[in-house]
Amino acid sequence: MKKILTFFALSSFYTVFSQITINANFPSNINSASSVEADVKIVKGSVGNFAKYQLDVPSGYIISVVDAKNGNFTFENQRAKIVWVSVPSEQEFTIKLKIQANSDAVSPAIFAQKFYYLENNEKKEVEAAPITIIIGGVTDVALTNTPVETKPVEPVVTETKTTPTPTETKTIDPVITETKTTPVVAKSVETKTTITSSDESGVTFKVQIGAYSSQPSKSKFPGAGNVSIDLINGMYKVTTGNFKTKEEAIKYRDELQSKGYSGFITRYKDGVRIN
Repeated sequence: MKKILTFFALSSFYTVFSQITINANFPSNINSASSVEADVKIVKGSVGNFAKYQLDVPSGYIISVVDAKNGNFTFENQRAKIVWVSVPSEQEFTIKLKIQANSDAVSPAIFAQKFYYLENNEKKEVEAAPITIIIGGVTDVALTNTPVETKPVEPVVTETKTTPTPTETKTIDPVITETKTTPVVAKSVETKTTITSSDESGVTFKVQIGAYSSQPSKSKFPGAGNVSIDLINGMYKVTTGNFKTKEEAIKYRDELQSKGYSGFITRYKDGVRIN
């Protein structure tokens, strides 16, 4: 059995606005269908009373709270919030979160974070640097043929040399070569898309706009049309629309984005989900 090495290097994102600083430590990589903990250090300066930390979460990820520092935590419509009626009295404090990546989590995923506060009874905000997380370890990233992540493949080859089986080291060399040969991977993706679109009747497309560990109410999705909520692999997947072509589904997805929904295209064969 081959083991996947998870490269869990914490990336530090640092934002300064007046006296306020946000230092978020999130993993740069996470395995699919797994969860990890992360923390956000907030230096609030002279801020008092009301404050809010907000994290916009890509599709396929779920955020839960470990330590909210007496704040009120919510996670709805792919947005995590911690609200303090009275912000912690310490000049700096750290909140702790748990990040869960479902089997359908997007990669790379970009998390946007903001901090809101009151100054002279006027609401102000600090926008922190975005956070990027990739599904899988360095080996998984190389296999996706992402050019930015091609460089980390070298350390993986070095580590495989410690494995007593030289055969595995030889099989890694072709993987690196295929990763650098962009047309090979691109052709396989193009072929898959062509087969799907030219397949026999019964193939339809929908837009997924959320995934939840507990069943949400359809009333949480105003303006999203006739939504469907299905239990798949232990998660409640929320989809909307039903189109005969992918182009129609993409157009509808863009319309939903203008309404504040973040979604992606799913395929169905004779009413059964195939991706």
